Amino acid sequence: MGKMEKTGADLHVIKSRLVLNFPGFEQTDAMRQLDRIRHSAQKTGEVWGFFHERVSAETAPSGHFATSENTATGNNWQVNTRIIQFSWNDVIRSYEQDGHPHGFLTNMPKFLAFFFDGTVRRYRKASPRYWAFTIFPVLLLAIFAAISAAISWWALGLVMAADLVKTLLIVIATIMGTLILAKWPGDRMYLLLTINDWGFARDMVNSANPVIDKRYQEFADVLGEEIAASGHDEIIIAGHSFGSLWAVAALALALEKNPGLLRDKPVTFLALGSSLLKIALAPNAKFMRTWVKRILAEPKLYWHEIQTKDDIIAFYKADPFETLAMGDFDATLKIDRVNYKKAMARKRYNAMRLSFYRMHRQYILYNDNRVAFDTLLRMFGPFRAAQLAETPELAERIDPQGNLV
Repeated sequence: MGKMEKTGADLHVIKSRLVLNFPGFEQTDAMRQLDRIRHSAQKTGEVWGFFHERVSAETAPSGHFATSENTATGNNWQVNTRIIQFSWNDVIRSYEQDGHPHGFLTNMPKFLAFFFDGTVRRYRKASPRYWAFTIFPVLLLAIFAAISAAISWWALGLVMAADLVKTLLIVIATIMGTLILAKWPGDRMYLLLTINDWGFARDMVNSANPVIDKRYQEFADVLGEEIAASGHDEIIIAGHSFGSLWAVAALALALEKNPGLLRDKPVTFLALGSSLLKIALAPNAKFMRTWVKRILAEPKLYWHEIQTKDDIIAFYKADPFETLAMGDFDATLKIDRVNYKKAMARKRYNAMRLSFYRMHRQYILYNDNRVAFDTLLRMFGPFRAAQLAETPELAERIDPQGNLV
């Protein structure tokens, strides 16, 4: 197991920060992601007593990342935050724009491959809640097929006697009915989005999409250049959901190119509702496990894993490195299991619970109450993310008026 770090005794209030931010599986582009961060930062400032201003924002010519400069100002402190917002929404769009039922029929076998190679069985051992999320599409499709079969049997029974032709027609009608129900109401139940997500995941496992491999390297180049040029007091590499995998890939490839990249750099890897095990537990994803080992060999790296029982799309209660049998490593690891019920207004929390995808996104959104695990406080506040992780009571040093006391 990795070492633990105690930082409360040598509190270092920071003035500048670099955030390299990797989003999850959604079609929101980089600039709209930055707009959401700005909105959340402003709401967070109301809670913690600071004023947030986005000084500038610019999308790269490729459209694959955007940069913003931000200032958070409390009554007696100020932090400048540079954000590199990575984007792979065009990759996601290529999986989601394929019309129904073609996209569904293309990605469904890729989803089922996780069952056939034993990965889903490993999910169950790592996190029963995530295993339940994994089998949800199968159960939903089974229900749709049963409904379609019952309706087909009844409807055709009114006009035809039992024979081979009737049986064949029932099978065809059941398949067509299932596909219709998969679109509606399945789409409103996130069925198609989930299957597309699994299709992408399988292509990532098998390195079957050259666009993904090319984007790994592009992200690695940008990340490596930003870290090498950074003179900031702190660097945060943040990955939400699937973004944690892109962050692992980018950092590992950057380290391959420049092994001394993190030397004397205060870097926190912030894994928010991470989907790392979704890929890394697949037998064919040896490359991902190799990348993780490379990152964990960095003695200055602080890996902070944040999970919540409210989120069934992440591996709640799983220690990712113990699950992957990584053994001893040089990086520092901290896993926090948090409760968003404490962070959100009751009405907003209850509304959020109606959608497991909305709840999964809460890691990167604003909170209504002061909680030490606040992601936006880490991006814009005066404390190093590693210090705040090890000594959560540091958050109490910001008084109700936004003074650092």
